[in-house]
Amino acid sequence: MEEQNNKKQLLQKLQESRSPLDTLLAQIPEEQMLQPGVEGRSSVKDLLAHITIWERHLIRRLEAALHDGVGVVYVVEPGEPDDTDAVNELIFTRNAQLPLRQVLSEFRGSLQEVLQAVDALSEKDLFDPQGLAQVFGHPVERIIGSDTFYHYPEHIDSIRIWLEKHT
Repeated sequence: MEEQNNKKQLLQKLQESRSPLDTLLAQIPEEQMLQPGVEGRSSVKDLLAHITIWERHLIRRLEAALHDGVGVVYVVEPGEPDDTDAVNELIFTRNAQLPLRQVLSEFRGSLQEVLQAVDALSEKDLFDPQGLAQVFGHPVERIIGSDTFYHYPEHIDSIRIWLEKHT
C-alpha cells in the first residue's frame, strides 16, 4: 500500500482498507459467523474480536506516545506472554464466550475509535520525523497500519477462502 503524506489521505486509507472486510461480512449469516475453522479453531466472530482488540491496542499506543512519550503498550497485562502468537491465543480464550452481537457492535465501533484517535493527532505527530515517529522509532503510518490496513488483508483472505468452501 502506498504511503500517505497527510492526515486526510491516511484517514481515507483506513476507511477504504476496512471496506472489503465489511463487504465480506455482509455476505455471512450471523449463525455462520460462529462456526470454527476460519483460521485454525477461530470463527469469524473470533477474528472480529481479535481485530477489535488490536485496533484498541493501537489507540492506547497512540495515546501513550502522545501524552507520555512511551511507544510500547501491552496488549495484555504486564507479566503475561508478550509474543504475538501467545497474545493472540489469550485474546481468543478471553473472547470466546462473548456474544456475537457484542463482538459485532464493538467491531463496528472500533474503526470509528481509530479514526477519531488518528484525527486527533496533528500532521506533525503523524508525518514529521520529529513527531511521534521519534517515540516509536518507526514512521507512524507503519504503527497505525500494523493494527489496521496491513492487518485486515490477512483475515479478509482467510474469511474469503473459508466462505468459498462453506457456501
